[in-house]
Amino acid sequence: MIFYPAIDLINKQCVRLEKGDYSKKTIFNEDPLTQAKIFESDGCSWLHVVDLDAAKNGKSENGSVLFDIKMNTNLKIQFGGGIRSVEKIKEIIELGIDRVILGTAAIQDLSFLEKAAQNFPNKVWLGADVLDGDIKVHGWTKNSENDLNSVLDFASQLSIGGTILTDINKDGMMQGPNIEMTVKIAQKYNFPVILSGGISNIKDIIKLKKFESEGISGLICGRALYDNKVSAKEALKILGYQNA
Repeated sequence: MIFYPAIDLINKQCVRLEKGDYSKKTIFNEDPLTQAKIFESDGCSWLHVVDLDAAKNGKSENGSVLFDIKMNTNLKIQFGGGIRSVEKIKEIIELGIDRVILGTAAIQDLSFLEKAAQNFPNKVWLGADVLDGDIKVHGWTKNSENDLNSVLDFASQLSIGGTILTDINKDGMMQGPNIEMTVKIAQKYNFPVILSGGISNIKDIIKLKKFESEGISGLICGRALYDNKVSAKEALKILGYQNA
């Protein structure tokens, strides 16, 4: 099971939100590259990066940050936020980014998801951000017109790498992850599922590891790392081999 430390970007700073609320922002590091190097020195092989500015507004100045991390670390990177065209996917992959996470544009327009998967098989992952059963889009600020089951039913027929499933109610709240929802989806569909949201301590990681055989291929950890509730080194020992 892969451990993905998270860097969320707003104004070129490393931040965390509570339940996706942009008004409840905490800055954890003003230099995301320094933060990425910390994760790398702890033994992490992957990094989960989300451009929250682009996710909300479709515009961003965070591109240089992503490039700096890629050029100055050996981390593999999965990146999402505001990616709304095949041309943008191509640009990001040409930077050397290992995975592209599609959210709003792909969920609102399933033909875009299909085209992206055809052009970049297994490089594209679907980011499904769920609040009380509804998929949220535009940086978690609006409800999607498409429901979760129909989106995942469609995505499961494509050559995507997998899906990243976030329970927004759990995100940044340090109350434990929604394992039940994640396992249910992982068992139903034929692609890997990465859990995001709610990891609060090392016990959560020990518990999640038991569900690896059910299709949960990885977990994303953010606030618990920054609040020193979870040690990346300890998490990596529990989760094992990290080359995916």
